Amino acid sequence: MKRCIVTDQVNSDFEEALKKCRKLGYPYVEIQSIWGKPVEQLSLEEAQHAAELLKRYDLQAAVLATTLFLMVPLRPSDTLRRIDPSVLSFTGTFDQHVAALAHTIQLAKILNCSNIRIFSFRAPENRIVIGDEDDQYLIIEKLRIPVKMAESEGITLLLQNCPYCHLPKGMMTKRIVDHYQSEYFKLLWDPANSYQSVKDRIPRKYLNLTLEEEQRSIFKSIGHIHIKDLKYVLHEVKPFKPTILGQGDIDYKELLQIMKDGEYRGYCALDTDLIAPDTIVSMIVFNSMLESMHIRR
Repeated sequence: MKRCIVTDQVNSDFEEALKKCRKLGYPYVEIQSIWGKPVEQLSLEEAQHAAELLKRYDLQAAVLATTLFLMVPLRPSDTLRRIDPSVLSFTGTFDQHVAALAHTIQLAKILNCSNIRIFSFRAPENRIVIGDEDDQYLIIEKLRIPVKMAESEGITLLLQNCPYCHLPKGMMTKRIVDHYQSEYFKLLWDPANSYQSVKDRIPRKYLNLTLEEEQRSIFKSIGHIHIKDLKYVLHEVKPFKPTILGQGDIDYKELLQIMKDGEYRGYCALDTDLIAPDTIVSMIVFNSMLESMHIRR
């Protein structure tokens, strides 16, 4: 598997983040926000500058982690909660997101990057259950144009399971990806997102699998993996607290063993949701985990 790291969690300064990635032996990076904007809003000139910096530090952009199709309703009647102001995200209509995807594909080519992360539309406040058969049908229909765009340009879209969207679980996301049977549309699996999904909002049939069982079930659909650890703290308003890798509730050694046994050859990107110093510690811990398990990096 290929070690990767989301740059804005290492340092808000892109070049400083690249220096640290190079020093800690992370050859691949995932670009989420850069120079005060979500990656999908970079100009072509800014993308060229970023490409020059990547070349200077001998690093490869693995994924452009956009916020496309996050802050846009699945249905016209959906009421969306505003996203945390600290999270840089793209807003607008569905058509504007499609146009932004076309622009991001241009950016990806400049950055020599073959993967773009997208979302499954933010979960609304005016509906309780999300991700049922009707939702999945609408998501499939909505994503037809983006998938065709990706196929025509030879770029892979990565649909991430997200607790704030219609598809919190990996198994739910797999159903959308598998519908298309496209080499340019894959699943971005975040086990921590599956773990922290709000159970009252998800159809019951998706609640029975452990993370290990889910990973085995979706393995062939995975195109990219996010790694972060969480600790459940009872009685907190937001009980799932990001923590340094290895100090939370998720058994990553078991999940990594499944990847090793299945000969996973894709990227594993640390996406810690921590402050930079704790992200650095997690990078070191992740290196140690891979070394102790004799996993080639």
